[in-house]
Amino acid sequence: MTPDEQEMLASFAQVAFFNTVNSIVTITGYGAFVLGTSIAVLSLRRKSWGRSQTSRGLLVCLLLIFICFTWDVFYSGGFNLTDIQYTFVKTLPEGLVAQAQHSDDKTSTWQYMPSWAATINLLLSDCIVAWRAWILFQHDRLWRCALVVLMVANIGVNIADCIWGDIELKVEVAGSTTLDWLSSILSLVVNLLATLLIAFKAWKHHRFMTEALLRRRTRAQSMLLLLVESGAIYCAIQSVYAVFILLDVYTVVDVGFSQAMNIITAMSIVAAACYPVAVIILIHKDSSPIVEIETFDHNHTTRVNERGHDSLKAVPGVHSDCHAVVEHSPLAKVET
Repeated sequence: MTPDEQEMLASFAQVAFFNTVNSIVTITGYGAFVLGTSIAVLSLRRKSWGRSQTSRGLLVCLLLIFICFTWDVFYSGGFNLTDIQYTFVKTLPEGLVAQAQHSDDKTSTWQYMPSWAATINLLLSDCIVAWRAWILFQHDRLWRCALVVLMVANIGVNIADCIWGDIELKVEVAGSTTLDWLSSILSLVVNLLATLLIAFKAWKHHRFMTEALLRRRTRAQSMLLLLVESGAIYCAIQSVYAVFILLDVYTVVDVGFSQAMNIITAMSIVAAACYPVAVIILIHKDSSPIVEIETFDHNHTTRVNERGHDSLKAVPGVHSDCHAVVEHSPLAKVET
């Protein structure tokens, strides 16, 4: 074997190794996703309001995310097995170069699969997270319009990216394009805005509780903090992915960087599937923070109006309302 062939073999082995790591990340995340999805579905089905329109919509979203993530896992495993089989197992008299070319021909069909599954998952995840912020800001038209505009732009750019990826497959395989980083940035902006809006509502709710002399943390505050923290983690993963995409588009990168970006891509796909599942589990427990906050704001506003905007005199009443809301949290009220 010549030195060039040895170097080529080492390069192929490196690619196969990183692809295997990529598959391990994806399959491990898929296992956690299946467990979380089972919990979320059971949580939806066990409630008395489980047959409401909102619950049916969430079940459909979970089913679509499950199908798309399963599709992506199937692609990850099938692509790697096909690549290894025709690069290393089935030898050709012409040598490694011919085997690599033969492997590229055999795996070219697989290249059409991942973009659509990952994009559908990403858009469904973004829609669910934006919907959470939408519910919290029912009376603020500005932020709701901002969420709608960003979400429409996000959907349009991501679909255009998938179509372009299928048309110019060789360009997409060789590296990232402008639509790749633009779609990732738009998705990041949507999730960042939704997370910041939820964080603002959590801060506002905490301030109201402090004014009402209720020092202990309520269940709604805990869940809102979890939503903010999980959203921050998801946005952090998306930010790293966006940085990798920008570097891939505008700088010269080596093989190690490309393979690291594949792993980051796998992590972002797993996060996009698991994040909405975590959100659904959090908001469909016995006491939903959305209900508590909306009811609290409604009761607080009503008492302020009744007493001539004298919020200080309304504090004892608000204090008792907070306890009542924590104990009774009919989520169906929000869904109607």
